[in-house]
Amino acid sequence: MEEKTLSQMRSNVIERFINIETIINSIISQHYLKRVETPFLLEVLYDEYFSFALRRRILEKILRRTSTEYDNKRIETLNRLNTIRNYFAHTGPEIFKGAEVPQEGQKGSVPDPRNLDRHIDYSALYRDFQDLAPDTEKFLFEFYKKLGGQYLGG
Repeated sequence: MEEKTLSQMRSNVIERFINIETIINSIISQHYLKRVETPFLLEVLYDEYFSFALRRRILEKILRRTSTEYDNKRIETLNRLNTIRNYFAHTGPEIFKGAEVPQEGQKGSVPDPRNLDRHIDYSALYRDFQDLAPDTEKFLFEFYKKLGGQYLGG
């Protein structure tokens, strides 16, 4: 895979996941404060120690309490999207077996940290992310609106 292609996929996955987290943050703020409160977002939810796992857990509690549509598969999908995001954000560089210095045109691979005998298939991960993200984004945004949240964008 070309470096430019992988870089574009990384960028797309990370940016899109940031948007998913923003919707989740808006849901949390809307649920507890009855509006999206900027200082709460910036000082609490955007704090570097406020992990995605905590964010997801709070969302799960909100869904269980307020939604008849609660489905654990939604949480599993969020976990999968986060796993894919982590692969793109935290794995690399390529390893070239049997060569101290890679030769021009030589293909390397990135070992999967969960199974070192396998290599990461970024194209498959990207397709999986693209398949799962739209429904998740739509669900989260619709849930945000059901809580009374408003979208003021264009």
